[in-house]
Amino acid sequence: MSGQSISVAPGRQSSKPHQFDQNMFTNLLAILDDQTFMKEILDTHAPDERDVDVQSLFHLVEEILGEATAIVDSIVDRKGTRGSGSPAFKPLKEGTQGYGSPAFEPLKESFNPTLAAINEVACQITCKALDTNNVRKTLESLFNELLSYSWVTKAVIALSSLALSYGDFWRLARTPPSDKLAELTAILKGLPAITNPSNWQKIQVYGDLNERIKTTLTMTKCIVDFEHDSKGFPELSTMIDLPSSIYQIIISVLACSIQFTSLISLVDDYKGKDLPALDRKVNGIYLAIKGQSDIIKHKKEEIEEERRLKRIFKKPTDNVALIRALFYIKNDPQPLVIGSELNIKYQVESLRRKNVMVLISDLNMSHDDLSILKKIYSDPKFKEHRYEIVWVPIIDREGKEVNDQFQKLRVQMPWYSVFSLGLIYKLAIKIMKEEWQLRQETTVTVLDPQGRVSVQNAMSITRFWGLGPILFPGHPWMADGNFFALLVTDEIFPDRHEIMKPENYILLYGAEDGQAIQDIEKPLQKIKGDGIPLVSRKVINMPLFWRHLGSLMHLILTWKIDENMREALMRDVLNLYTNLKKDRGFAVLTKGSQIVTNDSIVTVTDVLSQYETNWKKQVKEERKDFDKAFVDVRNRLNDHPPCLNFYIPTTVADIPGYVKCPDCQGKMKTYVNCECCCRGAHIVNH
Repeated sequence: MSGQSISVAPGRQSSKPHQFDQNMFTNLLAILDDQTFMKEILDTHAPDERDVDVQSLFHLVEEILGEATAIVDSIVDRKGTRGSGSPAFKPLKEGTQGYGSPAFEPLKESFNPTLAAINEVACQITCKALDTNNVRKTLESLFNELLSYSWVTKAVIALSSLALSYGDFWRLARTPPSDKLAELTAILKGLPAITNPSNWQKIQVYGDLNERIKTTLTMTKCIVDFEHDSKGFPELSTMIDLPSSIYQIIISVLACSIQFTSLISLVDDYKGKDLPALDRKVNGIYLAIKGQSDIIKHKKEEIEEERRLKRIFKKPTDNVALIRALFYIKNDPQPLVIGSELNIKYQVESLRRKNVMVLISDLNMSHDDLSILKKIYSDPKFKEHRYEIVWVPIIDREGKEVNDQFQKLRVQMPWYSVFSLGLIYKLAIKIMKEEWQLRQETTVTVLDPQGRVSVQNAMSITRFWGLGPILFPGHPWMADGNFFALLVTDEIFPDRHEIMKPENYILLYGAEDGQAIQDIEKPLQKIKGDGIPLVSRKVINMPLFWRHLGSLMHLILTWKIDENMREALMRDVLNLYTNLKKDRGFAVLTKGSQIVTNDSIVTVTDVLSQYETNWKKQVKEERKDFDKAFVDVRNRLNDHPPCLNFYIPTTVADIPGYVKCPDCQGKMKTYVNCECCCRGAHIVNH
């Protein structure tokens, strides 16, 4: 019609028009909230293996409805009534390919638009729906027709049926002057009356319907995109209640079709135009589905990014690619500085072909760990073997105080660190924690030039042996498997080499309670004064000892050693850790470096306190060895409890799946123990 309106009144139809029941829309509105009926309808779902190209079918429908709704928008806007309009719309000229959108891409030759189902559904949502005036029966019939199709295919076929009639009707509203047949057909369908400026009210009704059809199209697109996007992403598959959404979309399609059919059948009647409640309901459904769709798209992007990062950590091309992933390089291509030299910034590429020790910590990094790393960094062998350190702080808090702490700690480090906390990519840090099993507050992971992890937690190793195991990991650093030798490092027991003689008895003890220390030191003084070759050492720096114990546990779990040795060492360290947790103190008595007892400070204090009255005679007069007499008294005073238990801290990586009982060698049961010490000891057991 060349963009013109033809003022020719439509002829009176010879057949009796459909009788429209205004209650149909009220019933449709009620059915949208009828959970019982919805369940009955959805239970008919019985999909078979038929192959339907849903993406191509929807793309075809999207093009048809896009063209048709653009035509209606242009008519509605030209009359000055409401409508979203189509700014790019121009009346069709001869030789052009379509309305307001690029040329339609050809479909595959194998494309089958399920014509039989589309035509049958089209009949049901138009003539039959108006004939029966019973939307429940219509919906039952619709879902019965579609029962063998997948959920998304049901919605797309229903929408295709609406597009068939809607697109066919409105294509006649814009025809080139040469298409006489289309122009005459448009007159027969009553289009000139609809587009006539005097029919402003009728045009407004069509504008409202057009908006609902666009809303229904967008809802369906969300569902089609969801099905497509969730393939290969099992995490997304349950994020939308697909059956309920399809049910709602098909009801919306039916409502649009009933109103459209009634309008074009009763040209001079405006029945069906007052549908604000239904429109509000459909818009509410649309907002819910669109909101879910947006969340899913965002979640998919997160999953894809997470997978990308995991690929980098699992199979890095080199250390630069891996370290770059830790920072927002787009925000700053030079994210690194060295120490306090903030005026000189470095690219991650400066680490290429080097071994990199990635230091990960919060702002509470201990002075002891910092001193150990400084000592390693200043070792000439460190640079000779092409090693570098990069500090990546992991901080959950923000603010000026946090940034000041960060700056203060960074200037103490003579190696690479990030220029700004805002450059740290938190998702990459999350993946790094998972892949490298980072559970301790301060860890060091060593990367070779190819980005492969050569040492999982070098911080634990350096606390014991310094740089040696990093440069020479093949050396048997834990060959003898002596627990006490591993326990008493220079930081804890500075004069250990002088006093760890085979004939000496050594007592190492520590407690978080000052009274427990006083209680054990009283009998110790008497025993030493009695000529017993007993050397005692108190752990002064308990936080350092806790870290040392965690490092030892990590070493035992991860170092390549004999499994029998690992089990024995693990029992010793767990026993000591448990004594610290249960009685807040421990005591380890040895002869030379061989363990006599690894016990609670309370138990050892009880035994030593009875020396004068109970077992001094055995040692001094009967010449019984001090260690044997001690064990005899300890066993008499403290019978084994019916249940033996260990505490295992989750701050170490690779927590064992089970621990063997030192008595019966059976597998010990495992429980979870949650503790918070912000107001004392609050413990919840599971």
